[in-house]
Amino acid sequence: MRSATRPIPSRMGARRFALAASLALALATMLPFGGTAHTCVPDAEVGVGGRLLVPRASGLAIVSLPEREQRSVPVLPVQGVITAVSSSPDRALLAVSRFWRPADHQIDGQDILIVGADGGEPVGAISRGRPGEQLGSPTWLPDGSLVYERREVGSGGDTARIERRAIDGTESPLLFAGSASTGLVDGASSPAVSPDGTLLAFLRGDQSDRLVVRDLAGGPERTLAQDSKLLGLAFPRFSPDGAWIAFAAVTDPALGADPRDPLASWLTTALPGSGAGLINRLGAGASWLGVRAARAHGLPWDIFVVRTDGSDARRVTYFYDDDPAAAWSPDGRWLVTFSGEALHVVALDGAANYCLAGEGGYGALEWLP
Repeated sequence: MRSATRPIPSRMGARRFALAASLALALATMLPFGGTAHTCVPDAEVGVGGRLLVPRASGLAIVSLPEREQRSVPVLPVQGVITAVSSSPDRALLAVSRFWRPADHQIDGQDILIVGADGGEPVGAISRGRPGEQLGSPTWLPDGSLVYERREVGSGGDTARIERRAIDGTESPLLFAGSASTGLVDGASSPAVSPDGTLLAFLRGDQSDRLVVRDLAGGPERTLAQDSKLLGLAFPRFSPDGAWIAFAAVTDPALGADPRDPLASWLTTALPGSGAGLINRLGAGASWLGVRAARAHGLPWDIFVVRTDGSDARRVTYFYDDDPAAAWSPDGRWLVTFSGEALHVVALDGAANYCLAGEGGYGALEWLP
């Protein structure tokens, strides 16, 4: 279960999400024990540096590493919930997605605000076109324009497309060179742009979720991740060198889990071959960063990586977290995961990991130098 202010998830179609949730609840009643989601005890020392820029209720928090000192970054006016943050290439501006309801609207929606590096009043905005629209997953191109997702959930279903705009809200040049499009990619969500601005990664959700990549100079889409063991995908993010893409995925423990995990071991024996990854496991919630974490967790997600040519796909975490997002360290050697359970740093090569906080929240974050 998600917090009351959590937007409708964009990572699955509405029909598939409802089916998955029903199966999760059914399986939860079959467990012989009360499962607990991933938690961690904060390590006394942290062997990584930099600054984490993390959604925190209606604003942001900067967490300095290795000290873990926090500083608030307000986004004014104080209202709604920040669900994502993305820093411009020169670090001078932040694009944030804010979920809120204007007084004259009957339904919540989401806009993208542009603020300075220290927050404050917005200097620009890309606003929803109608009540209920959700503009999210902002990511910057080297020219300073934004690529983002526009999603609408209604009686006709869940529709999404990717758009490109200048930060003042005006239309930017074509998203794909040589395309007849005016900057749109229909039926796609969760965009990510490579650091050099040559590749766009995003999700397709037709028969099953697919992670695809496409050259911005033109050419066909290439599917990088589509696997029966990955029951849903979210939050693709390029590594600083552009060689890798990290993404979150709903996993099926019975088919591809760490054999040391007791929940997965039981499921493998009791429910072989089933969609046992769809389990609503109970765990302790938290609010370290000001967002109420869920006490009854949703589908179990973990972090995977794959090279941009589709090779070397592998799983990085075995946390079974609630809605984790990942961000790369500036040197590309580490990933920070931010979920309803914890804030955790893991080495890409698996050599080490650090628990930064045993409490968490929700939203896309960044790791700055």
